[in-house]
Amino acid sequence: MPRIGILCDQDRKREEMIQIVEMLAAKEGFDCIIYALGREADGGCGDTACVILALEDREAAFRCAEKLWRGEPALLIIYVAEQVEDIIAALTMPFFHIVRRFGFEQDLEAAFQKLGKMRMAKTDKIEFTRNGQMMLVPSRDILYAASIRHEISLHLVQGIVQIKETLSQCEDRLKGKGFVRTYTSFLVNMYHIRRLEKEKVLLDNGEQLYVSRRKYPEAKRMFENYVRHLDFI
Repeated sequence: MPRIGILCDQDRKREEMIQIVEMLAAKEGFDCIIYALGREADGGCGDTACVILALEDREAAFRCAEKLWRGEPALLIIYVAEQVEDIIAALTMPFFHIVRRFGFEQDLEAAFQKLGKMRMAKTDKIEFTRNGQMMLVPSRDILYAASIRHEISLHLVQGIVQIKETLSQCEDRLKGKGFVRTYTSFLVNMYHIRRLEKEKVLLDNGEQLYVSRRKYPEAKRMFENYVRHLDFI
C-alpha cells in the first residue's frame, strides 16, 4: 500500500492538510497510508511514494527536496507554495506537482487526478523492434533514446537495448508521452529529468546529456510546461 508523507513545519497546518489529503484520497479511490513526516527524514523516507512538502521558508523547502531526491531519486514531491514568487521559483525544480497554499484543496485534487493518470500510464507500453522481434516497453521505463553512429539505443531504467527504429520513428511513437529532443541525437523522457540547463540535462539516475543551443529554447518551454502542468491557472 503506497504511503503519502506530509512534511510541514506548523502543527496546526499539518493536521489540516492530513484531513484534506484523507478526504481527497477517499474521493479519488486511493488506498494509501497518510502520515506526518518529520524533518529528520529529509535524507530519505523509506517506502514513501509521495511527499507533500509545506515549509514556509522556500529555500529551506528546496534544500529539503534536494536531500529527499538524493535519498530516493524517483520520489514524487508535491510542493506547497505560499506566494506567487514561490510558484515561479519552483518551476526550476522537478516537483511532481505545485499547489498553492491558499488553494490547497482545489490544487491538490488536481494532483491526485494526475497521480491517477500516472497509475494508468504505467500500463502504457510502446512497441519497438529488437533483433527482428517486437518488444513492448512501458514509456515510463525509458530514460532516453539515443542515436550514435546510425545505431539507435533505448536507455531504460533496467539497462540499454538496441532497436531497429530511427530516432524520428521513436519520436513519433512517443509523441504526447512527455519526451523532448534536447539534441539531434537525444530524445529524453521529461519524467526522468532532474534539471535542465543551457548546455546539459541531468537525469534522475545521475546521467548528464548534452543540450544544443538550438534545441534549448523549445526544450525549456516543453519542460516548464511539463513541470507546471498548469492545473491551477
